[in-house]
Amino acid sequence: MKKYRKYIILFAIVLSVFWIYRVFASEEINYIALGDSVAEGRNPYGEIGYGYSDYLKDKLEEKKKLNYYQKYAKSGYQTADMINKIKEDNQLKKDLRESDLVTISIGANDFLDKIKPANLSVNTIRDFKGTVKAIFPDIEECIKEVRKYAKNDLVIVGYYNPIPFLFNTSQKELDELFAFIDDEYQKIAKEYEAIYISNYQLFKENKDFLPNPLDIHPNIKGYQKMAEKIIECLETNKVL
Repeated sequence: MKKYRKYIILFAIVLSVFWIYRVFASEEINYIALGDSVAEGRNPYGEIGYGYSDYLKDKLEEKKKLNYYQKYAKSGYQTADMINKIKEDNQLKKDLRESDLVTISIGANDFLDKIKPANLSVNTIRDFKGTVKAIFPDIEECIKEVRKYAKNDLVIVGYYNPIPFLFNTSQKELDELFAFIDDEYQKIAKEYEAIYISNYQLFKENKDFLPNPLDIHPNIKGYQKMAEKIIECLETNKVL
């Protein structure tokens, strides 16, 4: 009996170590960032630097929550480009399968491809709702493709008004347009059990986040605040 007792104690120790490892390992996150230039980190002066995903990665590291990070983002990406990237890149598929957290910002280039910002007016902003609505099936298809592989937490990162300097007298119409856009993203997020982060109000209240009137990309402060919003939302939803 004493002989077997020794093995039982040894087995119990090994089992305890294993479960302790599993508990602590499960706290670490494999984070994959997908998207366009905003996820890539393009700044207001055409340079690729830190985007919201990189600041989010840093915050996860600070919290000792990060195990793995990879970014699949490229300036100019539309939804079709992101879908094709997922379908064709086996490493991306693998990363998505093993992910605990995925963020994606996609759709802005689809919108901008359909309009000429310099020609926008109060009336064309109203008309633009139809154009926006026609694009959302493609965005949904993109999220559906992500969800084929990413089964854990998915965050859809919303957009801001990228050209506020063109709209001095149409704030009401802009608010209605972005409320409509947010609603459409929310519907997709709900359908695919994702979290949606709205950024319109954040940028509306902080116009200094877009310092270059000739460029639509945020500065460092804008990207940092976007990352902070994501972290706050993940904490609220008990993801972190």
